Amino acid sequence: MKTGKRMIAAASVMATLFAAPGGAAQAEPQRGGNLVFAVSMGEPATFDCHAAGSLNVMFRVAPHYSTLLQIDPARYPAIVGDLAESWTVSDDGLLYTFKLRPNVRFHDGSALTSADVRASFERMRNPPPGVVSVRKELYADIASIDTPDAATVVFRLSEPNVSMLAMLAQPYGCIYSDALLKSDPAYPAKKVIGSGPFRFVSYTPGAEWVGERFPQYFRTGLPYLDGFKALSLTTAAMVNALAGGQVMVDFRGVTPLEAQRIVATRGKDVNVFEANPAITTLFMATINTARPGLDDARVRRALALALDHWEGSKAMERTTTVSAVGGLSRPGSEFARSNAELEKLAGFSRNIEAARAEARRLLAEADKTNLKLVFLNRKPWPYMGTYLIDQFRQIGVTMQQEQVEDAQFFARRRAGDFDLVLEYLPDYLDDPTAKWSGFLSYDRNPNNLGRFSDHKLDALLEAQSRTADAAQRLAMIRGIEEYVLDQAYALPLFWGRRTTVVDAKLQGYVPAPTNYVGQDLAHYWLRQ
Repeated sequence: MKTGKRMIAAASVMATLFAAPGGAAQAEPQRGGNLVFAVSMGEPATFDCHAAGSLNVMFRVAPHYSTLLQIDPARYPAIVGDLAESWTVSDDGLLYTFKLRPNVRFHDGSALTSADVRASFERMRNPPPGVVSVRKELYADIASIDTPDAATVVFRLSEPNVSMLAMLAQPYGCIYSDALLKSDPAYPAKKVIGSGPFRFVSYTPGAEWVGERFPQYFRTGLPYLDGFKALSLTTAAMVNALAGGQVMVDFRGVTPLEAQRIVATRGKDVNVFEANPAITTLFMATINTARPGLDDARVRRALALALDHWEGSKAMERTTTVSAVGGLSRPGSEFARSNAELEKLAGFSRNIEAARAEARRLLAEADKTNLKLVFLNRKPWPYMGTYLIDQFRQIGVTMQQEQVEDAQFFARRRAGDFDLVLEYLPDYLDDPTAKWSGFLSYDRNPNNLGRFSDHKLDALLEAQSRTADAAQRLAMIRGIEEYVLDQAYALPLFWGRRTTVVDAKLQGYVPAPTNYVGQDLAHYWLRQ
């Protein structure tokens, strides 16, 4: 991934966009100080990484936990060890053996061993009653997890999976205490006890989340910071706080207009970074195929044809963080199509009048000319609903947007209480095996929000995950994308862009093409 360089100007003030972490490579990291950052996405519905579906959880809890593997933000998508000191993969791709780092401690002082790693992955792949595992299907190929000794974990696969290391590196894969899980399998939803660089201090809903350096952290010399404080702020308050120097960053990013305003106030006291051309978050509207009318592919396809992505992107670009046009693969990634190729897919034609005429014809054919829909949305993204309401109106479809708090949003989403719902694909990596796992049939994957069961699609998804030849796999991935869009199981809206304003004192930030990596804060430091 290459990061672009551009200038953001406001009045006569300029801020440089760096492709390297804010001078960290040129200066010796300094110890001490507290990082204060904003979280402008609402309050967490859970503290449990395995059940989390939002960055507002991970921005707070990630500094407290370790994972088996990590994605290196400076060399995205390279995979490095976290708890794993080394690993080997057998020639047949069925055996993954990990050696753990020595002397790892949980924040309660207990030793972390292979039993804790096994228990955590068992919880994700086969959750006990009452425990939510959002990414269960990622680990369907794991046949068993063995622990021959306290420092060794062996994953045995039933079938080869070319994406397995990437899925073992997913940032939601927090390692929990086996002993605590045995006493209460649901404890991570209520307590924060990990082995990460910072231990939990306090959480005041609507105000702040506080962590402090864990002195027994297993990485020598880390973390550099004494602690951190995550402030719960509205978007407007976050921009004011960045402009006033009360917070050092909002890792989610800001819009170009917000960046201009902050730079106009702070000048050289801030750096502005951008990951180009898009980050790994795709916002899309998933269609509930269990609802009458929406079980008809003609109706779903009509909704797709109503969307003018190209003009919509222009409207989104200046005032939102979501504006890049792409299909189901991130623009600029190894799996993405060119714009010319994309225009041939359902919902991406530049001849919008012809597309909408075909949409109206399909609705008439399906006898759904007076269709009325409800779009379930989260509060941070009202513009997504506004965009859909306008686009559907062009083909005679009426839609109502219902914006709710996170707890209600995720409960209604799980219950299928919607016609369309805002969804964002797993956004820590471009690999389709992880990113498209939500398309696996509902009869085997309850996290399929569209509630469709398409075993042809299941077979296609499985086949690409078994294909080691890169060219063959790319062709298969392109075919899957075309099939999903033809069936209109989901409507891709826009991919995120990430413009991050960072206080110049904060060092170690890397503009990776995902919001999820580097969030343990271990390598951040403050220039005194």
